[in-house]
Amino acid sequence: MKRKLISLCAIVLLAALLSTATPQQVAGNHSSPDSPREQRIAQAAETLRPQLISQRRDFHMHPELSNREERTARVVAERLRALGADDVKTGVGRYGVVALVRGGRPGPVVAVRADMDALPIQEVRDVPYRSQNAGVMHACGHDVHVTTLLGTAKMLAQLKSKWHGTVMLVGQPAEEVVKGAEGMLRDDLYSRFGTPNFAIAVHDHAGLPAGVIGYFPGYFMAGADSVNVTIRGLGGHGAAPQSTKDPIVMAAQFINACRPSSAARTRRSTPPSSPSARSTAARSATSSPTRCSC
Repeated sequence: MKRKLISLCAIVLLAALLSTATPQQVAGNHSSPDSPREQRIAQAAETLRPQLISQRRDFHMHPELSNREERTARVVAERLRALGADDVKTGVGRYGVVALVRGGRPGPVVAVRADMDALPIQEVRDVPYRSQNAGVMHACGHDVHVTTLLGTAKMLAQLKSKWHGTVMLVGQPAEEVVKGAEGMLRDDLYSRFGTPNFAIAVHDHAGLPAGVIGYFPGYFMAGADSVNVTIRGLGGHGAAPQSTKDPIVMAAQFINACRPSSAARTRRSTPPSSPSARSTAARSATSSPTRCSC
């Protein structure tokens, strides 16, 4: 099973590389495939290069915000049906897409997940495939991720007699607002399509050269969570601040006390596998009423 899972990972990663890197970049940053299986995978992937690049640029030109991924979901579903995937379903958790690709024989289930939503950012680059939706851009690389999903599905379909088991392809909406996975699970993702034995997800990384793959066991890169903290103050007269408790000042001190120490620990000594709070994403405050008895 471990060897077959590694082969599937190789397919996913090759699809990711080919959707963004040139042949020279890929060739310059990894060794030649050794086994016949690796050679078959590499050859199948190489034939898809022009198609994957074109598809990635199409997604980039038509970005959609979280929970608005109507076109993206439709295109993903159409492509999956065209290559012969089974049980292609849309509307899972609103705009989620799920499909199954079955190998030549029964076996374990592996989920391959790609997020589909874009960010509310205006693209300023002057490229032929720049965003056509004002104020929306694939600035986090989800166009690459969705293209990787389709490339993986295509190669798996071409090589299905060479592997056994089932691959669950998941197009996830609303990742940027941390709602998409929850919505798909609430829509009975696993009871409808099966519970995977393993799950694979990749993310592009602007800090690595094109054609290079980074990996690490356990936690890696960033996650998102939230905590609500209520700081209560006490109003008073502006001429007597010693009798008041200003919640805005307390909140500012709270943020300053939390973030720098955590960030410093993470930079200097925390291994990548250890979760750590790194930033304060949002905050709001209302001053307590000020009493005046002039």
